[in-house]
Amino acid sequence: MDRPFLVGKKIYLRPFDMSDLNGKYIQWINDCDVTKFMDDPFPKTRENLEEYVKNISKDPNYVFFAVIEKKTDKHIGNAKIGPINWIHRRTGFGRMLCKEAWGKGYGTEAMRLMIEYAFEKLNLNRIIDHGVVDNLPSIKSNEKAGLDNEGIIREYVYSNGKYCDVAILGLTRARYDKKKRQGFFK
Repeated sequence: MDRPFLVGKKIYLRPFDMSDLNGKYIQWINDCDVTKFMDDPFPKTRENLEEYVKNISKDPNYVFFAVIEKKTDKHIGNAKIGPINWIHRRTGFGRMLCKEAWGKGYGTEAMRLMIEYAFEKLNLNRIIDHGVVDNLPSIKSNEKAGLDNEGIIREYVYSNGKYCDVAILGLTRARYDKKKRQGFFK
C-alpha cells in the first residue's frame, strides 16, 4: 500500500497528489455517466484539475483523498470531506468512482471510512449529503454506510434536463455513537 491513511477491507484512502492526475482521472471527470449527478457539469482540462487539487489541498476546511483498490493498488476514485464548518462542527462530503469500480461496495466502504474519521478524529457533530433522488445507487450506498434519510427537498437541482428532488442524508454524532454501540460501526 502506498501511503495509506484510512484502511478498509477492499480499499484504502490516501492523500491525493498531483501524480494522480497522470492516470485516468481526466477521463472520469469528463465522462457524462460519472458526473451526471455532480454540481459542476462542465468539461475539465488538466489545468482545471491541477488548480482544483492545489486549492483544495491547501484549504484547511477540506480533506481530499485518492481511493485505492487494495488488491491492485490502483487509483479508482476520489473522496473528500468538506467544507468543514469548525464552529458548528459539521461537514459535507463527496466521492467519485470510475465506472469499473461501480457496484463493488467501494463507495460504501469509502463513506464508512470517512464517517469514522469525521467523528473519531475530527470530532465533528454532523455529516450531511444532498443526493439527487434519481441517483438511487448513491443514496442506497450512503444508507448502507450509516447515513439516515432525513427528508426531501422538492425540485432543488436542475439535473439531466429537469428539476429534481434531492434527498437529505445525514448522521449526527449521537446517532453515530448509538449505531457504534449496536455494532454497526466497528
